[in-house]
Amino acid sequence: SAAVEFVSQAWAHLKAIASDAGGQVLLKAARVGNDLGIIEAEDAKAFLAAAATRQWAREPKLRLLA
Repeated sequence: SAAVEFVSQAWAHLKAIASDAGGQVLLKAARVGNDLGIIEAEDAKAFLAAAATRQWAREPKLRLLA
């Protein structure tokens, strides 16, 4: 349950998340969607680029923005 909570919070805080095939089960359990901030774990360059900023395009899917 701690891993699910960790991933869920990373998603909610607009963080980039690296995942391999096994990690997809965890993402599904945490109800994490799929967007440009979900990166294949073996693509370190792409993950570092995504992790340099928040995933702002995700925010409207998570909260009502006034």
